[in-house]
Amino acid sequence: MTKSELEASGYYRIGAVGDFPERMGRLVHIGAAEIAVFKTSEGAIHALANRSPGPRGGTIVDGIVSGDVLYDPICDWRIGLADGAVRAPDRGQVAVYPVRIVDDEVYLGPVPEARPQTEA
Repeated sequence: MTKSELEASGYYRIGAVGDFPERMGRLVHIGAAEIAVFKTSEGAIHALANRSPGPRGGTIVDGIVSGDVLYDPICDWRIGLADGAVRAPDRGQVAVYPVRIVDDEVYLGPVPEARPQTEA
C-alpha cells in the first residue's frame, strides 16, 4: 500500500522507524485513544492499547520488551506483542492495532476509539 492509500483507509502516520526506541514504549495519541507503541530488538513495531488488563489497571507504556513479550509494569504480567494475549497462568487481553511501515515511516490504524462519538 502507498502512503495515500493507508491514510485513505484510516491509518495515521506516527513517526519514522528511528523515532521508536528498541525494547521501550512510546505513547501515541490518536484522537482520544492512547496507544503504546513498542519496537523489538529485531525491529518489529507493535501497537497496543495503553491499558493494563490486570486487576490494578494502569498503563503498559512503561513496560519492558523481551523478545516478542511485554512485561506489564503494574501486575508483572507477560503480554504477547503480536496478539495482546496475556500469557498463562494469568488471563486477559489488550487491544492490538495494525502497524504498517512504508518508506521508513510508521503508520498506525485504523483506531476505532479515535473516531468521533455520535449520539444515538
